[in-house]
Amino acid sequence: MNFNHKILPALESKYNVKYPILKNATYKSLVNYATDLKSPVQRWYRYKEGYSIKLMQQIFNDYKVVKGDIILDPFCGSGSTIIQAKINGFDSIGFEINPFSAFLAKAKTQNYKAKDVEEFIKEKVKLFKIKNGKIKKTDKPKLSTIDKLFDKSVLAYLLNLKSAIKKIDNIKARDLYFLAWLSVLEECSNYKKAGNGLKIRRTKLTTDRNYAFAEMIFKDRVLEIEGDLPYVVELSKGIKNPRIYEHTSLEMDKFIKPRSLKGVIFSPPYANCFDYTEIYKVELWMGNFVTEYSDLKKLRERGIRSHLNGYKINQNNNKKSPVPELTTLVEELKQIKLWDSRIPTMVNSYFDDMFMALDQIYKALRPGGFCCIIVSNSAYGGIVVPTDLLLTKYAEKIGFKAKELDVARFIITSSQQYKKTEKYKKYLRETIIHLVK
Repeated sequence: MNFNHKILPALESKYNVKYPILKNATYKSLVNYATDLKSPVQRWYRYKEGYSIKLMQQIFNDYKVVKGDIILDPFCGSGSTIIQAKINGFDSIGFEINPFSAFLAKAKTQNYKAKDVEEFIKEKVKLFKIKNGKIKKTDKPKLSTIDKLFDKSVLAYLLNLKSAIKKIDNIKARDLYFLAWLSVLEECSNYKKAGNGLKIRRTKLTTDRNYAFAEMIFKDRVLEIEGDLPYVVELSKGIKNPRIYEHTSLEMDKFIKPRSLKGVIFSPPYANCFDYTEIYKVELWMGNFVTEYSDLKKLRERGIRSHLNGYKINQNNNKKSPVPELTTLVEELKQIKLWDSRIPTMVNSYFDDMFMALDQIYKALRPGGFCCIIVSNSAYGGIVVPTDLLLTKYAEKIGFKAKELDVARFIITSSQQYKKTEKYKKYLRETIIHLVK
């Protein structure tokens, strides 16, 4: 494999790559969201792709971000970057095309007042009396697997609860209860998130996911949020609401002035064929963020082209890449047998989108501004896709200075991929790319 053997080492040799075995590889433990599971606000929803807000704080310190500076997360997910920016008193902007994730980020980061807390507590008595009852056909999502996902009594309880939440007059109290409701869906389900979708739980555990269990964990989550609200209200004083747009960041120039940002921090979708609309389909359908399969198709079409589901990937075979190493990679992928023949085109399309995002980011940053990208490499047919190195190479072409690539941790591949890539396993990693304008 010429790409692994020659191109990878040559490309990496151009950059300052720090590995975890070195003392100055500083971010090793901070990309893991598990460290935030007990943090106020972050604990409200366990977001699969989230990362630690402590990572954000370290980056803010490293780049000397101060009040008055504007921070952007163009793929903001559940809002980790936005939350830490708010804690520090910085102005922040986020983009997120997944409507469920965008709602989650808004509900966690918007400003709350004492009046909102009063209304939240007032509604608690009413909601805690909700029972399961019958399922109205009009309330049931059109998701084909809905009856497998939940016990009948659990589904009835959740749908009745959602109907009651929708009737809450105070918008911010309603948002908090809806977030609490969304956060317990997976725990109440007979399935759990695993890899690129959902996987059935062991039968022994599934039997415990009944109406009483669902009622208990919803009440626990509400009390958890209530306990954090005094902190959230205090945090909201004297600070602007973060701006979160349910829109593609590939068009951020419609919302952000050129040369206005101090920093950009983000973790984009990875080039690993993971479809996040599939991973979060329970929340999307149950929360009415999608109501028809056509809605799901449109949502997939709006995202970064990092997977193969639900839409035809644009053919860019004749388009010359601005990064020659990417062209070599794609051509080598075409020569081998892969589990899906569209993978080379998907990889090419993914980088087309990511290069477009970097173009937009460069224009929006002020001189001296920074961009930190948390990204994972991948592999197909034993050929490594060095996303960190390819993004860095393009970033330099458009004017960025590559400060360093900090390897946060190594990733585990399938046993089949491991055998094929064993000699090149140091390139299978999650990295924080540091760029300066």
